[in-house]
Amino acid sequence: MTLKTFSRYLAAGVAFGAMAAAAHAADNRGVVEGVVNNAAGQPVAGAMVKLINADRRLTFMVVSQDQGRFAANDLPPGQYVVQGIGGGFESNKSAPVNVEGGKNAKIDLTLANKQGPMLPPAWPQRIPEEQIKSVSLDLPPGDGQSLVEARCTTCHNLQRIVVKRTTLPEWEHIIERMRGQMAIQNVPDLSNQEAATIANYLTANFKPEQPYDGNSRLPRELLTGKATKYRAVTYDLVNHYAEPHDVAADPQGNGWVAERAGKLGRFDPRTYEFVEVAPPPGPAAPNRQRLGNPQIDKNGILWVADGPNGRWLSYDTKYNKFASFQWPKGHGNAGGNSMAVHPDGTIYATGLGREVRALNPEKVEFKFYESPSAHGKQEPGAYGLAVAGDGSVWWAEDNIDKMARIDPATGKVEEYAIPYSEGHAFPRRMNSDAHGDLWVALWQAGKLMKIDYKTREMKIFSPPTANAGAYSVVVDKQNDLVWVSEHKVDKIARFNPKTEEWVEFPLPEAQSDPRRIDIDPTNPNRIYFSGNTAGRVGFVEVLP
Repeated sequence: MTLKTFSRYLAAGVAFGAMAAAAHAADNRGVVEGVVNNAAGQPVAGAMVKLINADRRLTFMVVSQDQGRFAANDLPPGQYVVQGIGGGFESNKSAPVNVEGGKNAKIDLTLANKQGPMLPPAWPQRIPEEQIKSVSLDLPPGDGQSLVEARCTTCHNLQRIVVKRTTLPEWEHIIERMRGQMAIQNVPDLSNQEAATIANYLTANFKPEQPYDGNSRLPRELLTGKATKYRAVTYDLVNHYAEPHDVAADPQGNGWVAERAGKLGRFDPRTYEFVEVAPPPGPAAPNRQRLGNPQIDKNGILWVADGPNGRWLSYDTKYNKFASFQWPKGHGNAGGNSMAVHPDGTIYATGLGREVRALNPEKVEFKFYESPSAHGKQEPGAYGLAVAGDGSVWWAEDNIDKMARIDPATGKVEEYAIPYSEGHAFPRRMNSDAHGDLWVALWQAGKLMKIDYKTREMKIFSPPTANAGAYSVVVDKQNDLVWVSEHKVDKIARFNPKTEEWVEFPLPEAQSDPRRIDIDPTNPNRIYFSGNTAGRVGFVEVLP
């Protein structure tokens, strides 16, 4: 048997094994069904039904249909706590419902309790953006004030601190991650005692403004129309502080996250299982790891920047093999914000707040493209990037509200101002459609922008929810639909460019922190999201 034949045989075996495992899982699934009623006993359509399996760290959410009926299918066996939410009311959480493979469990829900306060649009665990300008930058007196002023402003200003509202464990984690960044940038470390003093000071002065309520971002109105035809599935990572900032889907339909804690994680939508993969060790200490934005090419090769270890990594998601590309000296840190795979095989990434880097994997050769605005009074920024229909590479200059374009043939970089005059647009992640045009999320503006790659014309669209915090974009090229993560309001939205119709799909939990999204290539109706500060990965899936 030749190596080529063996490889085909092995690949077929892997595919067959995956299908067999999926079929076995399907046979072992159960259903929870019932009716959602209001306090008067009348059926309610358009209510959200959450089913939580704490043992498996899974949450499912479906929507009640005509006559208030709901059915949550494809549930792994186990105990589920069920709750209905809709129209400004919610039911009590149920006693555990036992789900068995091949069987239907039944439960009815009554929306008798008023929902708690609505959480306004905001970055998770921060005050809303419109309040930030009025916040005082004078730190309250107390033990730790001088330490915060002296040490916590090395890499950022005080504003980033005083807008935060969170608990002691969260502050402790933030400080630990800050110490990791200090190590990367060769800034003298804090002592453990100093870190504890800072954490206690911040907790005393910048605590949460209202108790956490997982339903506080779910709509007060009942869902209608196409928004009722979906389900959401989420998995909470065992390590709550893994920080799965970005997600990418492989050719088999698995969702992969790159954890800022230094590992890759795979979520299987067939088994609902999550497994982690540790990259090869590098010089950085275990608590100083930080992986960047992953991209997966059509062959299942995942690319990710590993800044603390001074390298870019590739990982074969089918055969579990890593390859390392050492970062060239004299070009700053290997980490960055976003990556994109060019059709010619070149790997592009943004970095240093002002440039794009490119790796030719075959030649193991890096190139660098700097923004024309790089030497101005302000760093232009370098956030999301994507490849246009003509092979040019575009990136978002988030600090100055411009888009930059590279011509790979000549190396020429041009800039184009974003036509938004109502404040800071703040472009973040972006993607291209089947026509080669670009779609960009304008986070601060809460808008979606299209760029015609031929004419460079930009057009801006507004989603139904104002100030939603459009963060990431991915395009269903098969059906010509644009998907957007609405970061500030915990929704995933779908936009039809032909009809300009929007549909918004709420996520089950408040402050899920949906950052990057990606489409399952085996099912374009399934959209993955990663929840960074929530330690969560999941998907929304449009149903027939």
